[in-house]
Amino acid sequence: MHLFCFPFAGGNSYSYKAIEAALPVGIRLVPFELPGRGTRSRELPKNTLMELVEDAFANLKGRLQGPYAFFGHSMGASLAHELARRIVRAGLTPPLYLFVSGRQAPSVPEKRRRWDLPKEQFLDMLRRLGGCPPEILQSEEFMEFFEPILRADFEAVETHVSKPGSPLDVPIAVLIGDQDEVTREEAQQWQHETTREIAVSQFRGGHFFIFEHQREIADLITVNLMQAQEEGHGSRHQLRS
Repeated sequence: MHLFCFPFAGGNSYSYKAIEAALPVGIRLVPFELPGRGTRSRELPKNTLMELVEDAFANLKGRLQGPYAFFGHSMGASLAHELARRIVRAGLTPPLYLFVSGRQAPSVPEKRRRWDLPKEQFLDMLRRLGGCPPEILQSEEFMEFFEPILRADFEAVETHVSKPGSPLDVPIAVLIGDQDEVTREEAQQWQHETTREIAVSQFRGGHFFIFEHQREIADLITVNLMQAQEEGHGSRHQLRS
């Protein structure tokens, strides 16, 4: 089983290393590297979500043989969902499971506009949000490289408007933090995106609660993927949280 993982704004292929270490041997975490960072640092970052979707589709469509699932946190959740829809439109086999974390449902309007904040306000926002090491935010050299990437990512997710479409026939597990801006009601709206029954799992913490609960998240992923494989992709089943 391959678990393709998509990073949050500013994230890279190392963002989910701790979750990867907690997964069993039968589940192989495959991080997706976005343009502008890591092994793709020579490429320009993309500032629309659908550009990121097309980039991911072009890079992954030949690697979707056998059972696979998607996991994404924040921006990565939106990317994973839109990519699953893109795969269905292409007539390819959709993911066995979709794990979306730290992100309201696509039908909930995005009211924030953080990507074009003045520099000091942008940095203050990043400090409050967490997830970015202080030494990065305090370094002019590092920020000269990372700020354009972060702004492009925030622009991609905050300007994206999801087009109405048929719900996926894919089970969706939703993960949120109890101190994050994403409310349980907003998370519950993911039900509109699937014909299956969703489950919302809440963890202690803010937007980057995933860094405090890697073992629990790995266990949640494992239990649901094992159950899905046992019952078959075409059958309906209850999610465990």
